[in-house]
Amino acid sequence: MSSFREVRYRYGQAVLASLLCLGMGAAAGSAEPSAVAPSGPLTAEVRPISPDVFAPRPSDQVSVELMEKYYGSIHQWGRIVAKQVQPVAVHPGWCYLGLPQHTEDDVRPTAYAAMVLGFLARYQPPRSSADRSDVEKCRESAIGLSRYLTAAHVSGGGACLNGKPWGNQWQSAMWARAAGMAGWFLWNDLDNGLQAAVARLVEFEADRFLRQAPKSSLRNDTGAEENAWNALITSLACNMMPAHPRAKDWEEASLRYLYNTFSVAADASDATPGDGGRPVKEWVTTVNAHDDFTLENHGLVHVGYLKNAVSEVQENALPWLIAGRKVPAACGHHRREVFELLIDCMAWDGGTVYFAGTDWKIYHEHCSEIVLYTMLSLLTADRRAAFLERTALDWLTRQQQAEGGYYNVRRDLEYGGLCATRLIACCLAHGLTGPPPEPITAADLDRLASGTRHLAAGKTVVHRTPSKFASFTWAQKRMALALPRDGTWVVWPHFASYLGIFDGQDSSHRNARLENIHVDVRPDGFRISGALRRCKGKLLQDFCYASPPGDHTVYIERLQMEKGFRPESRETGVIGLEYPLGSNHRVLYGPWGTLKTTGYGGQAKIHAWHGDWLNIDNQVG
Repeated sequence: MSSFREVRYRYGQAVLASLLCLGMGAAAGSAEPSAVAPSGPLTAEVRPISPDVFAPRPSDQVSVELMEKYYGSIHQWGRIVAKQVQPVAVHPGWCYLGLPQHTEDDVRPTAYAAMVLGFLARYQPPRSSADRSDVEKCRESAIGLSRYLTAAHVSGGGACLNGKPWGNQWQSAMWARAAGMAGWFLWNDLDNGLQAAVARLVEFEADRFLRQAPKSSLRNDTGAEENAWNALITSLACNMMPAHPRAKDWEEASLRYLYNTFSVAADASDATPGDGGRPVKEWVTTVNAHDDFTLENHGLVHVGYLKNAVSEVQENALPWLIAGRKVPAACGHHRREVFELLIDCMAWDGGTVYFAGTDWKIYHEHCSEIVLYTMLSLLTADRRAAFLERTALDWLTRQQQAEGGYYNVRRDLEYGGLCATRLIACCLAHGLTGPPPEPITAADLDRLASGTRHLAAGKTVVHRTPSKFASFTWAQKRMALALPRDGTWVVWPHFASYLGIFDGQDSSHRNARLENIHVDVRPDGFRISGALRRCKGKLLQDFCYASPPGDHTVYIERLQMEKGFRPESRETGVIGLEYPLGSNHRVLYGPWGTLKTTGYGGQAKIHAWHGDWLNIDNQVG
């Protein structure tokens, strides 16, 4: 195992992963009444899914193997979810998951569970058949979840168990899409009343976006992700109910929201023909991404929102594929540019590096971002995406096995449901398209990803080699990062990385003023230098961080303090210590000898050593 040297280094803390949280938002305004109503029963507008969708028989072996792996992962998750389904005592035949509330963390896992169990009730993988008793249990639970979701929705006239209905909310289009997909999967198994309730729910949520303009927000709170998830319900509605009098309007809304996901300033003058022959500039009315396609959210340049938004855009392709229709160009608007950015900060396990840190403490999101690789591979024959799909699938399978069927160490129902629904999109897409292209090799990806990239708007420089990833960001958060080949299984991107913490405060724009920033970017490396005024201006921290061509980085700092001032605490050179997959142990070497560390969730413990060098498992040091 090759070593990765660090010129200056001090001990940093180890933290395990935690819950992915998109945050709460205000409820949307009331949707206006629909102008055109169906002439007959609403259920007559629904086109059931062809049985062939659920019984694929691809001719190529690669597709068969991938679909079997996807199905196996989803089935593992389905077994966990099925055990968590709870009956509603006062309503026989209804059931829910998690907490019986009406907001994001409550409705979302229930809707995801309905979609997952509905899929498992219908899908027959190419090489095997599901246990019939398992299938019937999935069907029964999915229908019970659908009864609760539709009755508790504002279109159903009822309420969640806390007495409040869900729907017509900030994120309810996303939850409604999962609930609607569950109903569409199980359509022929639903009684007339439940069919009508599912159709009303989808109709109600889709109608909200016929008059509501896409969000436009560039700084600190991008509108990209919200537009992508709002498009999900209209993409479903127009393909699920193609005979509905507003189907064309829903289709128009879906395309409009997709074009306004990764919208940049240049789109306002882009005459390139898009869907319907209309130029891009007629579709786009917002700016949600910087010119370098970085996004801001939660007060930082957030790679997580970039990945999540592009994944949601790809999920929008699924209803079109199920309906046997051509996937619109809107699903590919700036997809290529975003993918190129992700390639430049791609780790060796098929996951993207959070070069500016993340506030949700999840770094290994293969199970949620793999849908991008799948759709790019199948819809554009991208060989890089084909390689990343297989790599990510291998790693997410290993993670799931290590966590007993869950997708992360927190083992929460909401995140697991999100992951499983995206894997459903991947599994179905392979059965609805041609075979994937021949993937490139790992060596090919190392070669293609190697080099430097200056993200001017994102105020970041990244440097990738076959054996190293290094970056420096000076936007809202200021931090350096150096990863060896095993990436975030060794080090995680700590917000205080290298520049450190003084008197309990990191170097973010709220705590420090940045001066004299100098950026020197070359094809095979970079050097960033500047100064930070910290501790209310009483301390000046001059710094220089460099990533030369070899397997090392260099960090140098000089501290100058006002006369009579001395910080009470100082930690610089900090890095985040991560653990290998399925382990909570690391071996640390230093001038004091050898120490085996053990990480425990929820417990803080500090070890203090004195020395001028440190090595972690012969991987960083």
